Amino acid sequence: MKNRSCKPFVLFVAVWIAVTLTTFGFSLAAEFSADFSVKTTGEDEVKGKIFVKGNKIRQEVTEEGDTQILIIRPDKNVTWMITPDEKMYMEIPYESDSQSVEPWSAEKEKSAKYVGEETINGHPAKKYEAMEEGEKVTYWISKKLNFPVKIEDSESVMEYRNIKEGSVADAQFDVPSGYEKMTMPVMPGAKGSSNQ
Repeated sequence: MKNRSCKPFVLFVAVWIAVTLTTFGFSLAAEFSADFSVKTTGEDEVKGKIFVKGNKIRQEVTEEGDTQILIIRPDKNVTWMITPDEKMYMEIPYESDSQSVEPWSAEKEKSAKYVGEETINGHPAKKYEAMEEGEKVTYWISKKLNFPVKIEDSESVMEYRNIKEGSVADAQFDVPSGYEKMTMPVMPGAKGSSNQ
């Protein structure tokens, strides 16, 4: 797993966390920061930071000395992948077709199996099991914050630690000034390609 081009696994982890949060319909109305870790079968543990403000998400992952930042802005219909070492960023459309930023609700509870209560990293949480695309996913919802402090499926375990409630600066959710925008290369035959 050394010398990954553009660190695809790191970006995969960041996107996986964001999609998991939004797809399962957890409330993102809280304002907080936390450390996270993701353990995936066959991969090294990945650690990083997450910042949440409403439905805005910022994730930072450092691996082998390189930092990758993912900022998700549903309000601007955009996701930014940022490489601070190179002062560059890539912009992709925010995909909302299969995602919904909504509170954990009675409707969600009906479709999941309540298992019990456990304390995860100091946070009393309700434990649920649900089937998602034919796979069992277990998640622990903080009773106080109404968001997942742990999510586990057959291949991955994600956990939040050192959760700090409180204001997160708006600047955390914008591309820093002076960064150069990268353009994603168009694949032959793709929309917008002249070789169709």
